[in-house]
Amino acid sequence: MNKDLNIVYGKNPVIEAIRAKKALKVFAVNNFNDQNILSLIKENHLQMVSVSPNEMDKMANGGVHQGIAAELKPYQTVSLEEIIIKAKKKEKKIIVMLDGIEDPHNLGAILRSADVFEASGIVLPKHNSVSLSATVAKTSAGAINYVPVAVVNNLNQAIKTLKDEGYWIVATDGSAEISYSSIKYDFPVVVVIGSEGKGVSPLVLKNSDYIVKIPQYGHVNSLNASVAAGILLAEVHKSNT
Repeated sequence: MNKDLNIVYGKNPVIEAIRAKKALKVFAVNNFNDQNILSLIKENHLQMVSVSPNEMDKMANGGVHQGIAAELKPYQTVSLEEIIIKAKKKEKKIIVMLDGIEDPHNLGAILRSADVFEASGIVLPKHNSVSLSATVAKTSAGAINYVPVAVVNNLNQAIKTLKDEGYWIVATDGSAEISYSSIKYDFPVVVVIGSEGKGVSPLVLKNSDYIVKIPQYGHVNSLNASVAAGILLAEVHKSNT
């Protein structure tokens, strides 16, 4: 088996990949008998390859595969302009910008939140950032198929473009004085999430319109980036028009 194949595994990720027309080929263990998935494979005229349980374990790198995997088409990114155009067609104008996120599991989880709360897309920097991968796809539980991702050379230039389009930039930072819940997000919003280690970079913070914090009351004074993104997106979605 080619280790460079773009593989997702598990029933739900495979189902979402097939429905989104992203699957090229499906692999199943010899005794796989989920009739719903088998019918879906047949309806979409996909090739299905039988493999041994040992081969499937290797494809999934020891993960829980439920006897099914799929080879995906190469992941495609879009331009920032395409995300802006998509947002214009929506009632809620929300875009997510990630500054320095390097963990593919975080990106996958943020894609899920972006899909749930109707964000029009995610903006990533070209350098020092996670990229789209099979791990991201698996963690996103299919959201990678519905939330477009733009990769830009410079986040601050992207911020300028977005401001020119009427967006307000809301960045998160633990030292901020404003709580995320104190703002009425009744304007087009770009939510900026930084990495756990370094947070949002100083220049991006400087170019932001609002810098907010999520109050924390527990013993561990740190939120996972994907959890922070979900909390903030839920609040923005509640009041965004």
